[in-house]
Amino acid sequence: MPASAYPVLILFTIVSVLVGIGAAWLVGPRRPAAIVIPTLAAFLALYWVGHKSGLELGPTVELFGFRMAIVQDVVAAAAAALVAALVQRLVLDRRRARTDSPTRAG
Repeated sequence: MPASAYPVLILFTIVSVLVGIGAAWLVGPRRPAAIVIPTLAAFLALYWVGHKSGLELGPTVELFGFRMAIVQDVVAAAAAALVAALVQRLVLDRRRARTDSPTRAG
C-alpha cells in the first residue's frame, strides 16, 4: 500500500466507526460491544464500494490525491451498518427469547 493511501484508510476507519456507532445506537442494544459488527460492515462496504468495485455514482471529489465518490461511499457504509445492526439485534433478541422461555420437563 502506498504511503499516500494511509490518510484514506484513516478516513474510512473514522467514518466506519462513526457510522457503526450511529447504527448501533439507532437499532440497539446500546452497549459498547454492539458497535463492532456494524463498524466492520461499514468498513467492508467502504472498502468494496470505494476501492474494489469501481462504482462512481454521484459527484466525485479529490481527497488525499484520490478521486472518490464520497457521498456514495458513506451512504453504502451507512446502509451496510444499519443492516448489520438489524441482523445483530434480531439474533440477540432470538437468543434472549430462547434462554428466557420456560423448558418443559416432561
